[in-house]
Amino acid sequence: MKKIFLMLMLTGSAQFIMAQKCYNLDELLRTKVHPVYEKHLQASRKFNIKVLKDTKTLTKYKQNGKLSPVKSLGKGYRIQNLSHSKPVLVHEAKNTLKEIAKKFSANSKGSTLTLTSMTRTLEDQCRLRKVNPNASVGLSSHNYGNSFDISYVRFNDRLAVNSRLDKILENVLKEFEKSGKIYFIKERQQNCYHITVRA
Repeated sequence: MKKIFLMLMLTGSAQFIMAQKCYNLDELLRTKVHPVYEKHLQASRKFNIKVLKDTKTLTKYKQNGKLSPVKSLGKGYRIQNLSHSKPVLVHEAKNTLKEIAKKFSANSKGSTLTLTSMTRTLEDQCRLRKVNPNASVGLSSHNYGNSFDISYVRFNDRLAVNSRLDKILENVLKEFEKSGKIYFIKERQQNCYHITVRA
């Protein structure tokens, strides 16, 4: 009798834990996205990385060399404290990020960018949605390891509007987009450029 009770308790606990899962992958895959954002998702799927569900999945891709850590400081960029994403990217995205930052630094005579978001697991996205209702309800290109966000109100470690530096950054991004390396969106609510690297 005790064994049956224990099994029922464990089964009930497992069902409760499963009910606590904050996303349904099948539903996420069916969710329609804005046409402007669709090309970001299409580009993301070309890196042969499946949707990053959780930290375990992300760690697996890091161990097999498909995702690479990004240093918090580099030529022309800084990564702010990331509470809802991880500082890792696919190799092409990491290299493109460095190229963008280097070009921006050269064009602005030594200024630095601030990265505000990088690779996000579906679990990270659930946590983000609790504090930011504007966070993507469906899949995000951040879930594939080839997108990152750059603030346009934080340069040189200072939070302040700087239209000159913003214009320099936007021109660099336009140049990279024109050459077929990236797609980008200027997100007004988040004060950042959402950048997706193309394969």
